[in-house]
Amino acid sequence: MSTASSRVVLVYNPIKSGVDELKRRAVVRAEQHGWTDPVFVETTEEDPGVGQARAAAEEGAGLVIACGGDGTVRSVAQGLLGTTIPMGVVPLGTGNLLARNLDIPLDDVDGALRVAMGGRSRPIDLGEVRYTDGEGATHEDVFLVMLGAGMDADMIAGTDDDLKARVGWFAYVGSFANTLLRGHRIKVEYSLDEGETTYTKARTLLVANCGMLQAGMVLLPDAVIDDGLLDVLALRAKGVLGWTRAVYVLAEHTFLHRLPAIRKRVDALGRERHETRPLDFLQGNTMQATVLEKPAPFQIDGEDAGDVTEFSARIKRRGLTVRVGI
Repeated sequence: MSTASSRVVLVYNPIKSGVDELKRRAVVRAEQHGWTDPVFVETTEEDPGVGQARAAAEEGAGLVIACGGDGTVRSVAQGLLGTTIPMGVVPLGTGNLLARNLDIPLDDVDGALRVAMGGRSRPIDLGEVRYTDGEGATHEDVFLVMLGAGMDADMIAGTDDDLKARVGWFAYVGSFANTLLRGHRIKVEYSLDEGETTYTKARTLLVANCGMLQAGMVLLPDAVIDDGLLDVLALRAKGVLGWTRAVYVLAEHTFLHRLPAIRKRVDALGRERHETRPLDFLQGNTMQATVLEKPAPFQIDGEDAGDVTEFSARIKRRGLTVRVGI
């Protein structure tokens, strides 16, 4: 490994706990796996990782490791766009959704560093989104896992940060219950690949690159992180029966994901799993949506993104290289 390609940079969120352990273990792992002494760069409120990752790439790093929550990971990924430099992930956040979908060790800093420095490089898809907020301003961003308008974003915005730091993803439970009790649905029009426009009243409209959430729950079973497709879910559950059916479908997805042999048998029987009345599942390369009436809450990779009136998303196939287990 050349000196330039053996340079490893860790971009870390300094407010996360365990930073001292991270630095200590990173030095040991770098030596074990043939990297030079790691360089540690902090994120800031003004720059959550984009500029730091871009600078690391320009300075010849062979590996950039994002250490933090999903927001830090997304920012580092954005900074590496247009390069071939792989990104490692040390999950230090609440959701850690990308790490979950790539089987990167959670709550195990040394295990995640082992994967980042000693694993293999895997190209994955990356989503690009353009959206208009409630004030009429236009924004561009990327997403690695999923974005959504409606109930999911409302839940994320309503979750207390201090509580997340204390109890992890369980903090979302109370916020979800409050959101559910309010029963708000958004009116939205959306289409895929410039096809027919669908109008619906939905609890949430999700656009995903991969489908696993916290606690191993599989929301979108056909979402594959390197298939070049967006997976779209419109959740329209209403009333006790509608929610019961929706929960049953999601539980079935999780069960079949964990038992792939049974899933293959279900698929072979031709059972329709992609459309149910409270849940619609679609796939495409691009997606456009317009929120009717008032703006809807919006989230990107589990981070509050304010309100949105319209958005479009597209997939950049294998636009990012990530370090995963061998």
